[in-house]
Amino acid sequence: MTQQFRSNGKLMLTGEYMALHGATTFAVPLKFGQELTIEPVAHPLIYWRTLFNGKIIFHTIFDTDEFSILESADSEKSEWIQSVFLAIREINSKFLLNHGAEVTSTIDLPMNYGWGSSSSLIVNLCKWANVDPFAINAKVGGGSGYDIACAQADKPLLYTNNNNNPDTKIIEYQPSFERNMWFIFQENKMNTAEAIRGFRQRKIDPNDIDRISRISESWINAGSIEEILELMKEHETILSRILDKPPIQKQFPDFNGQLKSLGAWGGDFMLAVSEMSGAEIIEYFAEKERPTMFNWTEIVKNEPLI
Repeated sequence: MTQQFRSNGKLMLTGEYMALHGATTFAVPLKFGQELTIEPVAHPLIYWRTLFNGKIIFHTIFDTDEFSILESADSEKSEWIQSVFLAIREINSKFLLNHGAEVTSTIDLPMNYGWGSSSSLIVNLCKWANVDPFAINAKVGGGSGYDIACAQADKPLLYTNNNNNPDTKIIEYQPSFERNMWFIFQENKMNTAEAIRGFRQRKIDPNDIDRISRISESWINAGSIEEILELMKEHETILSRILDKPPIQKQFPDFNGQLKSLGAWGGDFMLAVSEMSGAEIIEYFAEKERPTMFNWTEIVKNEPLI
């Protein structure tokens, strides 16, 4: 019997880095994501392929005894998927014993954006194996797990992970100024795993963790653009001091609004909030050689409650 699973991409708006130390983060699931289709086969092999825009961009073959890699178009990707399978087998010892599958992973999120191709795949595989994706992420991911929460959510959320105890709070968030919120790609994909490893070693002031959490709470209750601009500026100031890096606003001093880094500083996306028109935003960042941008309403998944 064919099985299908789908999980969302993600973006973290507040709490980058600090989520690793238990700060509450405000994050959103994306309309973009990843779908997994499984066709069972009698023999103990996994035939895997990944599709993007209708084309095969990756393929590999595993056995189901020890998930050995028998064939691969990209050894690094195969080894990562193998690590997820092995972690799943530790929890569900009967998963894929004595049979196999043809697996097709269909991605509609660009993998160089940092939108959660790994986390959405983890969640899809865990749905298939009926295991806890947070437990698997702790074994193979190393992050806070907010992306795992977003992969399963239909609406924005507040997320906290204290000592491997993930807590997700789904929220109603549809501000009147959502069309004034833009996601701008910095044309540089950062290595999140390396950023995580470096930051985990830092000693962080509990007051900073608390303040970032309160910024997250204040953000979802803010009733005006002016409030959001102040929260963005304060968040950037705190992280700039901790990371010893200049805020992203320094690169765009003439921008009429406020900018905030999202994810690992120096790459991926930034958030731009401004009272400028959409046409003005697009023109401004295109001139700054940042032509890839999305409005909040285009990409954030925010399903109405039934």
